[in-house]
Amino acid sequence: MNMMQNIHATRIKAPFFAKDQNCALLRYLDADFVNRFRQEVQSQDFSSTAFSEWVEEEKHSRFDKKPVLRLPSHRTFHIVCCEVVCNRFGLPALDPARITSAGFVIRRRQNGKEQAWTLENGEALGWITASSEMRDPDLDRRLCSNGVLHARSDKPSYSGEQVHPLHVVNSHDEKGKRHTLLFGYLPLGGFYYERVANKTIDESSFSQVSNYMESSLPWPFGYRGGRGYSWHNAHSAQITDGVPTPAMFELLRMWITRYHLGKANVADNTKLETITRQLQFVDETKVPKTVQQAEYGSLQALIYKSFAKFSLLDYLRECYAKDENNPLIRWVVQQEEKLASNPTAKLSRLPNSNGIGTIQFGLKVLASDAEEIRHALNQRFRSQTLAKTKEIPLPKFGQQEDDVFEIVPFVRSLNDVGKEQIQWAESDTRSFKFRVAAPFDPEASRPSLIQMPSMRDLKRGLAKGASILTPGDTFDMINSLNKDKGVSPDLVKNTSNNGLGLQWICSFSLPVITIVAMILLMIMISLLNIIFFWLPWVRICLPFPKFGK
Repeated sequence: MNMMQNIHATRIKAPFFAKDQNCALLRYLDADFVNRFRQEVQSQDFSSTAFSEWVEEEKHSRFDKKPVLRLPSHRTFHIVCCEVVCNRFGLPALDPARITSAGFVIRRRQNGKEQAWTLENGEALGWITASSEMRDPDLDRRLCSNGVLHARSDKPSYSGEQVHPLHVVNSHDEKGKRHTLLFGYLPLGGFYYERVANKTIDESSFSQVSNYMESSLPWPFGYRGGRGYSWHNAHSAQITDGVPTPAMFELLRMWITRYHLGKANVADNTKLETITRQLQFVDETKVPKTVQQAEYGSLQALIYKSFAKFSLLDYLRECYAKDENNPLIRWVVQQEEKLASNPTAKLSRLPNSNGIGTIQFGLKVLASDAEEIRHALNQRFRSQTLAKTKEIPLPKFGQQEDDVFEIVPFVRSLNDVGKEQIQWAESDTRSFKFRVAAPFDPEASRPSLIQMPSMRDLKRGLAKGASILTPGDTFDMINSLNKDKGVSPDLVKNTSNNGLGLQWICSFSLPVITIVAMILLMIMISLLNIIFFWLPWVRICLPFPKFGK
């Protein structure tokens, strides 16, 4: 229903050259598609592939027989075309002078409901249930036409349903009758950021991931191996004489590598910082033997704190204060190398935060501390996941079973009293329903020709291809590569040229880069073919004649 009185009745219909009553979708396989379309319309050449049965070629969806439209990355472009007429006897063409603007929106059909791609102050909100009233898609324009607001002199950021423009072109059919056509480019791209990240993640899937995270650490900081664990007094001593237990080692590794606990200005680590501030390194040699032999509980924890040296949080912060020389990170790498060669090897003492010497103190935890750590890690993981979700651009067009789309054109025109009115295409004159291909859909991809160089080109001329500006220390490392010694840690030990000395520009021949890339690709495909048996699907080599001049 239009909100204004329709004094000069108009109607949007399929273009005169269409074979059905739907708004036409045309497909072009070259970037000059706009000029191609204009020329074909003016010359009435409707026999090209763009107007032919290309739709049948695109019916390769795994869900149904709806056509799957390719993306610009497939070097394929689509034009929307419809016709606007006066809704009276004979359906004469609407005078283009009456048209103030025209466009189209893309609607999504999901579970029988219609959704509109909506913007707010220029920012995409995503697919939102469309109104049943065919009102103006521009929110400001709609409110002005209803008399709620006065027209603004400035140009505010757009709010409303996203609109793509349609342009006017005049044409004549074979009988000489004039037609007012509207055409525009169909953009099959776009993304948005989900403001409410919880809506994006499936809760059942999230719980599975949470269970996986809980099982990534051993007891008492995780549930690796199942949840049938119980607390024993032996679990309280997590660091003894500076040597952590395997469980504490894995916990420290997760804290510093994944969450950077101890690094300044990481707001999401607040809860973990509160916990580690309460955990104290203690000089156990000064703790009375009777206290050491008793079961570790709340009373013993108070006694141990009287012999505390520093908190675990202070230790982590002082380590991170060393920046790239963080001694704890270096220690973790060394322990990983040791465990890789011998999984039963004994861990070394923790390093001092200044990087000199080792710690000889102990650290104990209560059952409540371990439970609090487990809960905090679960919350930290959830907040990290949701924060990452808010940063990930979600695509406008999906490829699931309920991702079905259609085009709805509209036109704004002046009525007989000079007021603007809007007319939408009726339900039977919208475009046909379609799907959108994924970027790497093999059915939608088109061949891309890459000319490989000849082996004769390798020794011709100088290396005038890609030039790489290389710092001195990086150049020394690259220049030290040796096919006999291979790659080893010795390559990065030479830091004599990491100051303000020389830097190098290395130029490589493009033919050799291309051939090396091709050789490496074929080696990897052949190796992985042993596992996946995919060679018949990933490479096809056919004899091909030389191109003529």
